[in-house]
Amino acid sequence: MTANSNIEGQATETTALLNRKSTQARYSVFTTTQKRILISTASLASTLSPLSANIYYPVLNSMAKDLHVSHTMMNFTIMGYMLLQAFAPTIAGSIADVIGRRPVYIFCFLIYIASDVALALQRTFPALVILRAVQSSGSSPMVALASAVAADIVTSAERGMYLGIASLGSALAPSLGPIIGGILSHWFGWPSIFWFLAIVATLFFVPFLLFFPETCRTIVKDGSVQPLGFNQTIYQWMKRSPQQLNREDQPQRDLTYLGKAGISLPDPLVTLRVVFQFPTGIIMLGNGILFASYYAVMSSVPSQFEILYGFNDLQIGLAFIPAGLGTLFSAFTNGILVDWNYRRVEAALEERGDNERNTKDKFPFEKTRLHIALPMMILAAISISVYGWVILFRTPIWAPLALLFLIAFSVTGAYNVMNILVVDLNYSKPATAMAANNLVRCTLGAAATVLIHPLLDWLGRGWSFTCVAGAIIVATPLLLVSYRWGLAWRTFSNR
Repeated sequence: MTANSNIEGQATETTALLNRKSTQARYSVFTTTQKRILISTASLASTLSPLSANIYYPVLNSMAKDLHVSHTMMNFTIMGYMLLQAFAPTIAGSIADVIGRRPVYIFCFLIYIASDVALALQRTFPALVILRAVQSSGSSPMVALASAVAADIVTSAERGMYLGIASLGSALAPSLGPIIGGILSHWFGWPSIFWFLAIVATLFFVPFLLFFPETCRTIVKDGSVQPLGFNQTIYQWMKRSPQQLNREDQPQRDLTYLGKAGISLPDPLVTLRVVFQFPTGIIMLGNGILFASYYAVMSSVPSQFEILYGFNDLQIGLAFIPAGLGTLFSAFTNGILVDWNYRRVEAALEERGDNERNTKDKFPFEKTRLHIALPMMILAAISISVYGWVILFRTPIWAPLALLFLIAFSVTGAYNVMNILVVDLNYSKPATAMAANNLVRCTLGAAATVLIHPLLDWLGRGWSFTCVAGAIIVATPLLLVSYRWGLAWRTFSNR
């Protein structure tokens, strides 16, 4: 939603957040039940990206043996996946904010399904690296699109819970992915994981194509405008009649905007510019360092657990269960906590009669969200450092598994809150903002994935993961800068 899309009944950047009368204005025509269904559907689609990443971990050792490469070389396949995970949403997010969510979704599904089939059939390391990157280019934009769909249909006050639902798919994948990957690899061999992904994506894509509506506010406003072309569902297309096409009471499009959108190519540099905005860029950097630290830990689990505990593919898959449970538990509790804190700050401002901060541009989003994210980051750093020393001394298996739970819980909590903050600060271009967020976090995550095994060989397990934890501690002051001066900078920039 942009500043010039101020239509009757629609919230804009000047709509008072604390004014009870203004909150009654219609933001979306979708009912609460419809919102939950739409966001849950987008969340399930976004699951394909983390599912493809996590289902892969248990088969790393088997694939390394079959393809005759080292663990470090296998990590290059993860790096390729993450680099495309960084750059594909950069382009897709810009396009989705212009032409809508549905056309981008359709293209991504087709790319993803085709790459899964090719991955199941390939048997060489170069093909594996290339096809994993192609697979990522199809699945990774769906994560940014899920957050964009949520931002299209819910307000900032609701965003914590609904974006919690939007992140549910990403929370389930770390739980289910490694288990499924371990079982399939153990009984049917590693190609079976790619056949599984192709089948699951196809079964999801068909009903999605039939029924999932366009939500982009530049295309359908609050949902009351009838879309055209690929923006309409097959069900909508089949139901339309000539009388409906010529209905006089049909809400009118912003024809000027759509005319421009139809002849203009989206500019990916818009996404790059978001990275260098303050305070958004600092938040993305802190989020990226946190994400990279998480991947440094998780990408090393297969090799370390095989060396230290003699685990096979199935056992390695089961070893990821605590991390998955931590992610899932965090996703469920985090949305409640985020919304509670938002209402607390909102009520405090209303009680003070602080009307200067009752709009989106002046609401203290940074402090409201980082109240929760910063303590979670500290917990993540402590857990990662302790994890390194625990596996160094080969403690009983329950100890590293318990720490994997804590690491996943704390990282997911901080990461989801900062995702919400990124959307809050970029409410007019949420898909582009989330694509920029992906660009930063996945680039840093790819670097961490490739560097962790050489670092383990050089420093050993204890000091390596202490260094990883130290990176999170270094990132914390960056977020404190945003916490202290973010709102003031936004206010100054909007003058």
